Amino acid sequence: ACAPPMLAPEPSATTRSAAETEAIGARLAARLRPGDVVLLTGEMGTGKTTLVRGALRALGVTRPVTSPTFTLGHRYDEATPPASHLDLHRLATLDDEDPALLEDYVGPDRVAFVEWPHIALPALTALGQVAVRVALEHRGADAREITVG
Repeated sequence: ACAPPMLAPEPSATTRSAAETEAIGARLAARLRPGDVVLLTGEMGTGKTTLVRGALRALGVTRPVTSPTFTLGHRYDEATPPASHLDLHRLATLDDEDPALLEDYVGPDRVAFVEWPHIALPALTALGQVAVRVALEHRGADAREITVG
């Protein structure tokens, strides 16, 4: 198996502002290809959506990028390649959901960013290649530790 792409020579970084977190997202976006799935984990407020915003901006999205917490996902078909941003936080399981729920957001033609992916890992890996795992952690004040692997 091929190793996942890394952002930079260092697999982790500490950011102290939204702009720095967005910059890491932008560097990540440069390495993504259609079909790639990016899994983002971290507590509330660690900057997952901020990192995705930076990635989507780098892929050409100019409209507002907000967390899809209450809608499951947003599609950004204007991105190059097309992209999706999912937030699975509100789902406890996929058992009661439509089996095709994720198919509109994850597939060989687009990049997908998935927050809180743990409940959907089998479905996500069946639909796309998990290319990158990003973990974000609070490090006090505005500092965040971002680990990419």
